[in-house]
Amino acid sequence: MATVSNWIDHLNKPAEEVAGAVYPGVGSEGILVLILAVIWIGWTVVSAKQESDKLSELARRKPSSNAWKSNMTDG
Repeated sequence: MATVSNWIDHLNKPAEEVAGAVYPGVGSEGILVLILAVIWIGWTVVSAKQESDKLSELARRKPSSNAWKSNMTDG
């Protein structure tokens, strides 16, 4: 890895003279964004399914209009 003693001179050099990447993993951003998108969509689908199941369970119970008075939690 190259050592930079004068940062201003280093930044003013043409791109061909600057050797090496500025940070590790250069070029992997596209793959990381794709992986993140797949995880995000998967998480959204799973959480939507869980919420739908929970709401369906509550709807099947058909609580009465006075059910809130019992002060019982549904867990």
